[in-house]
Amino acid sequence: MMNKTNLLLVVFILASAIAEAQNKPWTFQQCLDTALQRNISVNQSRMSNELDKVALEQSKANRIPSLSANASEALNVGKNVDPTTNGFVTQAYHSTNVGVSSSYNLFNGLQNANTIKQNRLNVQSGQYDVEKAKNDVTLNITTGYLQVLFAGEILSAAKSQEAATAAQVDRTEKMVNAGKSPESDLLQIKSQLATDNLSVITSQNQLDMAKVTLMQLMEIPITDNFEVAVPVMDESLAGILQTNAEIYQKSLSVQPQITSASLQTSSSEMALKIARGAHWPSLRLGANLNTNYASSRKQGTNVNPEGYPFFQQMWDNIGQSFSMGLSIPIYSNRQIQSNIERATINLITMQLSEQNVKNVLRKNVEQTYTDMRASIKKYEATKQQVAAVEAVYSNAEKKFTVGVMSATDFLIQKNNFTQSQSNLIRAKYDYIFKRKILDFYQGNPIVF
Repeated sequence: MMNKTNLLLVVFILASAIAEAQNKPWTFQQCLDTALQRNISVNQSRMSNELDKVALEQSKANRIPSLSANASEALNVGKNVDPTTNGFVTQAYHSTNVGVSSSYNLFNGLQNANTIKQNRLNVQSGQYDVEKAKNDVTLNITTGYLQVLFAGEILSAAKSQEAATAAQVDRTEKMVNAGKSPESDLLQIKSQLATDNLSVITSQNQLDMAKVTLMQLMEIPITDNFEVAVPVMDESLAGILQTNAEIYQKSLSVQPQITSASLQTSSSEMALKIARGAHWPSLRLGANLNTNYASSRKQGTNVNPEGYPFFQQMWDNIGQSFSMGLSIPIYSNRQIQSNIERATINLITMQLSEQNVKNVLRKNVEQTYTDMRASIKKYEATKQQVAAVEAVYSNAEKKFTVGVMSATDFLIQKNNFTQSQSNLIRAKYDYIFKRKILDFYQGNPIVF
């Protein structure tokens, strides 16, 4: 009985621990790690890179001589040629043929060597493609995570305004009952409370949708108890120390899509060399070892023939051959020239693609750099605006409480303060996001 009690206690503790782990808020790194592990595009890039590795190993193996073995057994009836004597026989007999052959490509215009170089470049490019896919996921998770935090702060601000308005409703009711304020003030404040209630509901819906978006980016099932950890944000308004050009030059050396595009261009150059290599003669070596057996063959004299044992006959019939083949391309219905022209066009296309990747990165850096400068100015100005509006609102609240300000004038100041708070939250997260992205372009990891 005691053992069963202990077992139930252990199960309960484990269940509680699991439930607590499931309800524990997700940190940014946990969200990112989960997304990187589950994201389809990242895993597809990994599998594509594995295929490149297989192609590389195959091209390396092509340098090794090939080796194959063959064996056949036949039953011959009627007039046939004895494979061991090349003489005609009319009796039924069975024969066995066994052989081993090998060939080696001695020279083929350096196509094997260039193919190995091309596949090695493809493997390296594929590895950077995986990193590029990871970067895309990182930016998406950063956007989704900050959107949840932003929506959470908007909801908190809306709830605070709702609570403040509810308190004003209580105070206004008391003042109306005491005859110090008109009933119209109470109606206006109650109307504002209804508006604040709607704002809370709207903000809650926006937060829920932001969580859904983040969970979908993480490729996890939607759950109602999903929460994110709220980190301590660095809101210091640090200026941009580098110039736009300096940030771009740094990003050229650290962004994986740039290296991948460069490697793909080099791979296309190897493809052109491979196509040109087909113009060269190819030289191939070959070797063959074979033996055979025929039950019709006899040894001894014609007067007194004797059976020829299988293994003895197989040993005696061993034959070897060596060959060297030279193939000189003369005319191939323009296939070689067409392959060269296609490879040349592909190389030019890849060079243009590489330049386009650089241009896209430059434009992104320029846009983010400009947005970052604007977000700093906007955040500073919004902070000053909130401070000024808050002072006005605080003064208006005092006046309204003592009955020297109308509800209409008070609600104008209250709504101004509410709007300025929302603007501040939006400006803060816009600044944080632009700063994180600008650092990310320079190779700095995104952390919270």
